[in-house]
Amino acid sequence: MKIVQISDTHLGATVGSTTEAVRKVISYIDDVLKPDFVVHTGDVQVIDPDNAADRDHAQAVLSGLKTPYRVLPGNHDIGEPAEHAWNGQNITAERVEAFTSVFGPAQWRVDLDGAVLLGLNSELFGSGIDEEAAQWAWIEQTVAEIGPETPVMLFQHKPIWTVIENSDHNLDIRESATRLLELLGKINLKSVGTGHLHCFRTEQRGEILEVWAPATAFMAGTDEMAFGKPVTHQLGIVSYTLSDAGVTAELLRVPGLEDALMLEMADVKAVVEELMARA
Repeated sequence: MKIVQISDTHLGATVGSTTEAVRKVISYIDDVLKPDFVVHTGDVQVIDPDNAADRDHAQAVLSGLKTPYRVLPGNHDIGEPAEHAWNGQNITAERVEAFTSVFGPAQWRVDLDGAVLLGLNSELFGSGIDEEAAQWAWIEQTVAEIGPETPVMLFQHKPIWTVIENSDHNLDIRESATRLLELLGKINLKSVGTGHLHCFRTEQRGEILEVWAPATAFMAGTDEMAFGKPVTHQLGIVSYTLSDAGVTAELLRVPGLEDALMLEMADVKAVVEELMARA
């Protein structure tokens, strides 16, 4: 079984560079890779969770995928927990609803032949809003229904395991990780694929393969070390293969994608500067 993960597309109605990149990604997935399923792990839209034009544009672009797919929210789609929220973009029920009305459920289960894909809304963890409690209840019920035998691949926007201790940015799900990992210990979890950090890295954590997926929009940096860990900086996607031996993950460079930093992209930079000027 082959699963493809894309992440951090940062699509916007006025941002041609990221739109062109995603269209190349879609063509490569549908015409060359032909996987069983595609998962988008968030930051679908460029920067502003309240920009309906960006959200609709992102949905229109992604709907070009012929391969079955699901989308998960990132912090630039629905906001994030209030502590250290970027540019004051706190998660709210209204922002979650705006996302789900266009992209579908913010947490989901997909049953494939011989495996289950789980998608979680990482921005809810630690938020304290009613939707967080509802997701915890959904997780508890879902892991009980899956049981301990079926292989499971989990996807969400932010990493579960700590990226940097005492960071003043929401890089991972922080204190919620302990509770989540306890629940996930009840299923046959094979991999956890996340985005958010705009770089590629894998780490084997016992029986679980942790994967940081790169962005298709722009890189986080160029140094061989990021967040105190060795990473690969390039644009791309991740191809997963699930077999009886477990899960493997491969970073793929999509033909035509040109590596760049955010501030090197004039259209992305303009949107970011406009938003921050309004804050």
